[in-house]
Amino acid sequence: GILRVMKTRTIRVQGHGSVSQAPDRIRISLSVLERSPDYSLAIKGSNERIAAIRAGSERCGVDPELLRTTQFDVRNENEYHDGRNIHIGFIATHAVAVDLPLDQELIGNLLATLSGSKADPAVGISFSVSDAESLKQRVLADAVANATARAETIAKAAGIRLGGIENIEYGYSEIRVSSETHAMGSSVVCYSAPDIRPEEINAEDTVTITWAIEQ
Repeated sequence: GILRVMKTRTIRVQGHGSVSQAPDRIRISLSVLERSPDYSLAIKGSNERIAAIRAGSERCGVDPELLRTTQFDVRNENEYHDGRNIHIGFIATHAVAVDLPLDQELIGNLLATLSGSKADPAVGISFSVSDAESLKQRVLADAVANATARAETIAKAAGIRLGGIENIEYGYSEIRVSSETHAMGSSVVCYSAPDIRPEEINAEDTVTITWAIEQ
């Protein structure tokens, strides 16, 4: 007899998923910079300003243990004179961050207290959603629905019928579930607590689905 191998015809369609959600959490980043001719004094000054941040946080009802270090370094500070670099001291940088519920009153009090304190930190804020996994699943579901609708439109226009799904590929990049960080400067914050109304976070991803075409 004759053995015939029939190659299955397929159609491959990419779908884009996009879901928006109002953020319900805020990340506050606080950074201090201390200059001194002496290495140990630069670190001591940095430590004192971070201690002031932790004390101010506690007065506002925020557990100081929630403020976690995100950066710490000490580098040389030089000035350029007469064609050569002259060492004049050290710069100690220490940054901490805290993640909190999006509570306007708490955030306003915290920013006003910290920026008006001895610490006088540079402030940055970003927003996120607490249930990030649910948001990611909704994005992928939207991408699959988008790919399916496009495949059905193409099939109808081409006069073919979709069969079963042969393969699904989806993006391996991390779906972004937080906003960019917004810098707020330092001491200017203490004069007026910001009226924070963050825009919705838009999460996106793509999937590529391959369908068999019915013979």
